[in-house]
Amino acid sequence: MNVETLGLLVIACLVVNLSPGPSVLLVTSVSAARGFRAGICAVLGMTAGAFMHVLLAASGVAALLATAPLVFAVIQYLGAGYLVLLGIDLLRSKQSVTDSSGYQGAASAWRYFRRGLLVDALNPKIALFFLAFIPQFLSAVETPGFLVSVALGSVFLVTGAIVNGSIAYLAALGAGRIGERSGQWIRRRIPAAVLIFLGLRLLWQNP
Repeated sequence: MNVETLGLLVIACLVVNLSPGPSVLLVTSVSAARGFRAGICAVLGMTAGAFMHVLLAASGVAALLATAPLVFAVIQYLGAGYLVLLGIDLLRSKQSVTDSSGYQGAASAWRYFRRGLLVDALNPKIALFFLAFIPQFLSAVETPGFLVSVALGSVFLVTGAIVNGSIAYLAALGAGRIGERSGQWIRRRIPAAVLIFLGLRLLWQNP
């Protein structure tokens, strides 16, 4: 792959990752509600979940998934239900808002990593995205194969982690400067509504 094609790949990855979508909304919600560290943990979890889909697409399993509508639907509904449960859990949470360090002390990093991981892992449309995205750049590679496909997908994941990490910082910074009364809406109710919306949106989409 020459430098021009690599540059085109990076630009395409940045454009897609900067587009308002479930990942951006999820990171914004978690970071606004629980702070920067929680947001970063969620970003790392989402990256790990998306990497699973890269492996599925590179190995051809994602193509088989696309021909199994029942399996696709089950995974999609599980992911939608999980997002709704996260939103409800945030609404019912009696924990205080983020502390001065921008992180909820009682929450573990693993908790938010796991949430990000499950949100992306239970979204089969991500596998289909990589199934369509990766082959567009394979023609520029002399010896395309599994490892090359994984490498191309990893470029997307790295740019996504950088973009989402920046969004996590800005969301946490903005929420930290909001007053206590307004902060309840910014840190809890609005993020909860976003999570529920994402779950319902995924549920309504055709498998």
